[in-house]
Amino acid sequence: MLAKLKMALILCVIGAASGLGIVAVNSFTEDIIEQNRMREQLEIYFDLYGLDMPDSFDRDDEPRDIYCRWEAVGYDADRNRIGRIVTYCVEDERVSERAEVFDKDGNLLGKVFRVEHTNTFGLVVTLVALDTNNEIIEVRIARHENTPTYVRRIIDNHLEPFKGQDINDVSFYDGSTGATSTYGSIIHAVRATADNVVDDRALSDYRVFYPDAAYYERVFEYTLGCIDARIAVYDSDDELLGHVYPAWRANDHEEIALNIAISEGTFKGVRAARPDDRASEELLQALEKYEELDGLPIDDVEADFDETVYDPTINHLVTQAIIRCQESDEQREMREYFLWSRGWDDLVEIDHEILQSYQAHYDEDGDLLGHVYHGEIDTSGLSGAYDGGILKASVAVFADGTVSSVHLVASEESDFATRTLEDNIRIFFERSEGIDKDGLADAFSGSTTTASAFNEIVEAALDYENAREGD
Repeated sequence: MLAKLKMALILCVIGAASGLGIVAVNSFTEDIIEQNRMREQLEIYFDLYGLDMPDSFDRDDEPRDIYCRWEAVGYDADRNRIGRIVTYCVEDERVSERAEVFDKDGNLLGKVFRVEHTNTFGLVVTLVALDTNNEIIEVRIARHENTPTYVRRIIDNHLEPFKGQDINDVSFYDGSTGATSTYGSIIHAVRATADNVVDDRALSDYRVFYPDAAYYERVFEYTLGCIDARIAVYDSDDELLGHVYPAWRANDHEEIALNIAISEGTFKGVRAARPDDRASEELLQALEKYEELDGLPIDDVEADFDETVYDPTINHLVTQAIIRCQESDEQREMREYFLWSRGWDDLVEIDHEILQSYQAHYDEDGDLLGHVYHGEIDTSGLSGAYDGGILKASVAVFADGTVSSVHLVASEESDFATRTLEDNIRIFFERSEGIDKDGLADAFSGSTTTASAFNEIVEAALDYENAREGD
């Protein structure tokens, strides 16, 4: 009996170990499959616009723009940038994805619409690639479950005529392809693209405030605080209608994402960003109370805030947007160092091995917030540096000796080294305040020599500020 129990226990252990092994292998395999799928998708998008095939890519599934789904950058073997793809959500269920493709210099090459359509014989995934004038570059079948011979007939003989046609005025459809179902999926994709070529979920949301909005431009992105960016909205005659300030804040229940619109001192309103799929019913109900403030001068809006009626978190976000809209260019730049900066002294030059100058900043009561230090270091003589060159940075240090913000001003290092450094800055410093010297070790652990050199500038600024305690 004991022997049987022992054998059963052994078999249980073996079974459990085998199960865990299968789970681990499946998880590992799923990651590889997903990576390969993403690489294939990236390569197709690059190929549509004549870009070189990437040897590697970095993907960001949490871009700052709330309307983006994901973005990716492709690199060659030397980690030089080849191009970039940013994908967006589309309200029309026929279009699964809209992707904007950029070259290595950030120039927009065009947009790709990914349409998934199921016909009688199965799924057909079609890509419709447009140039910046909305002319069709190519219609391509990316994947299908249809009869291969019929699909090959369509690819070889019936996709070429779409090239060069204006997506809003496609005048040629072939009625005798011999592959009616497959070609029907192609027609479906082209028409869905035409219906959504000007579709932009952000623009749709902005039209709630500005019905005549034709396009918009992100004119400034904020590093510190709850306001993401300053977005200028224009009509079809290129006239500025006003601005939208995307804002976010996490509370106990959800991450609140809002659009706050202000035009020439008038409050145009506050609404949920992407209300259909992100906002809770609780948030939408809270926002309804703010509609009575639409059209008021911004000074009256702040005066009307009553926390027994309005939500304090939304109040804070609206107040921050009002502050941002009243800033001069200089104030906007200075508040990227210290969020609560309201005044500052002239630059003071100093004799230091790394630091060249500093500037004192003050809050609205005239109390010292801290100092901004500007420094540079030559990485060319450092072991492990890529190309080497001058690295310039600005570091804002609170008077208590912690970091408020850091900014890469210029880099002569390679694109890869600079990109790695920018990623470190974004992950560890963006939107955070009060990082001390010990926290820098975590921020730059395992990073490149370039990032370590940047860290030297940050540490020099901290040391200089800490030495002021006895002043």
